[in-house]
Amino acid sequence: MVSGMNMTRRQFLIGGAAFLSLGAFAGNRFMLAAAGFKAGGKPRLKFGVLSDIHIMRAGKDGETMTSGMNNLTFKHALEWFRSQDVDAVVIAGDMADKGLDENLMAVADAWYSVFPDDKYPDGRPVEKVFVTGNHDYLAYGANKKYPDETERAKHVLRYDMAGWWDKAFHEEYSPIYSKTVKGYTFIGSHWDGAQAGNSCDGASFGLIADFMAKKGKALDPSLPFFYVQHPHLKDTCYGPWAWGHDAGITTKTFSAYPNAIAFSGHSHYSLTDERTIWQGAFTSIGAGSLRYTGAPAEELKPSGFENSGGGDWMAEARKLMKKIGTGDCRQGMLWSVYDDCITVKRREFLSDLDIGEEWVMPLPAAESRPFAFAEHAKRLRAPEFPAGATVAVSEMNAKNRGGKSKDGKEKIASEKKPSFKVTVPAVVSDDKARLFSLEFTATTADGKSQTKLVLPEGFNHSLKHKKAQSRQVCYFRKDELGAGDAVFTITPMNSFGVRGKALVCEYKVRTGEMS
Repeated sequence: MVSGMNMTRRQFLIGGAAFLSLGAFAGNRFMLAAAGFKAGGKPRLKFGVLSDIHIMRAGKDGETMTSGMNNLTFKHALEWFRSQDVDAVVIAGDMADKGLDENLMAVADAWYSVFPDDKYPDGRPVEKVFVTGNHDYLAYGANKKYPDETERAKHVLRYDMAGWWDKAFHEEYSPIYSKTVKGYTFIGSHWDGAQAGNSCDGASFGLIADFMAKKGKALDPSLPFFYVQHPHLKDTCYGPWAWGHDAGITTKTFSAYPNAIAFSGHSHYSLTDERTIWQGAFTSIGAGSLRYTGAPAEELKPSGFENSGGGDWMAEARKLMKKIGTGDCRQGMLWSVYDDCITVKRREFLSDLDIGEEWVMPLPAAESRPFAFAEHAKRLRAPEFPAGATVAVSEMNAKNRGGKSKDGKEKIASEKKPSFKVTVPAVVSDDKARLFSLEFTATTADGKSQTKLVLPEGFNHSLKHKKAQSRQVCYFRKDELGAGDAVFTITPMNSFGVRGKALVCEYKVRTGEMS
């Protein structure tokens, strides 16, 4: 048990509900049998997992992976999967960024450049488990590129998804399908009119209920099977607040299958967030994004993080920090299935660094749920500042973002005003005590207090990455605070809200002295 663990009521209820839905953990084989994991040493199945690759075109000679929306990061990820001898590659939607033929063909070009004819050079097969997302189906921006309706119909995927799918990947398209890879079942569920329509939140994905009623009884309950769709399954990974979750039909359906493992994307949330993996009646995984990382500000409505979006317009306009850069982080996973466990390696493909310790899930799947939120949180520790760390406070002018309401009737100007800049050092690097957010609180002598949450630089990267080792800052306007001297308290937290020891600094406003 983590000493002094301080989870929010929301996090406790989520984790507790996941725990209670399973009863006791049957001895928790995750802890007792770890030494016997990977019996035989060789996995029965290996596969790569990606989501939200958002490709617009093929890469050109001389381009890098970060040049525009090309397919070079995808190709690089596939090459790494090939070096790991994967049997399949999963993509959980949003492949063709604008939902156009040229986007999808660039996806196919990268795939077949690495796996010609869906094979390794020695002839071994590699299976595609790809599904579409809202970008593939809804074709954002197609009207602008092809203003003529007749011409547009020739290029927008959804007008002939079956035809374009066959042309790109040489296989039949169906809204929901299954494939068998080395004895393990994969089920893919596409985003299309029969499944999701035009909704980007609360989409039904309801075909799975009938599909499982017909096919589910044939699945071997002693083996895991894998399900892939684009939006998160409601009330599973990340929690009920997660942006872009479905209507809940999938969650209800798979609750009858403790050996189900579901993959989803859409939110772009980071794989360094330990809430990416959820175990309740089944297992649900957020697949991250190969294009950019999303900041999970939705759980902090109406303000979000001080350096993110996601708040209402007033909160955004008053913020003194720019949005954190997340475009340099492109994530994926490698899954290895053994007789007695599954291991999951999380990877970032621009730095080619692992971004967390491996997850290890015991098999059979129904025996234990070590990644139920409450159980998982117990094994993680609070992040801590290094011994002897201090806070630096300086006075300066800070400029807010500014903004206006959608109707334009209300406006907050962007202007510089006297402020405090508060700086703290990086926390101690530790995969089991990873920093995910910082709470900055300023309290003035008259008792007034203000608290801001900051998403730290490098939250989405390997702890070896330079961003994860950088100092962190936050700003407070003097006119936001009360009168008199100020006390600044900065608390590090992990992704479950477990709090480390705070740094405290007393700042004498008149003299600029700190203690």
